Amino acid sequence: MADLHINLAGIQSINPFWLASAPPTNSGYQVQRAFEAGWGGAVWKTLGEPIINTSSRFFFASL
Repeated sequence: MADLHINLAGIQSINPFWLASAPPTNSGYQVQRAFEAGWGGAVWKTLGEPIINTSSRFFFASL
């Protein structure tokens, strides 16, 4: 298998495939599962107390 290790600005990773800050990275448990599945990293914008989404970012309009 090909070696996909990278070093970007001093950040080392097993591969270049990272999860962005989004619902798949809402908790430490989800990030741990992503690492177990082979993802190279994850980006978190907010750390600390659990964040509760107060409004949905999805919208559906019927015609």
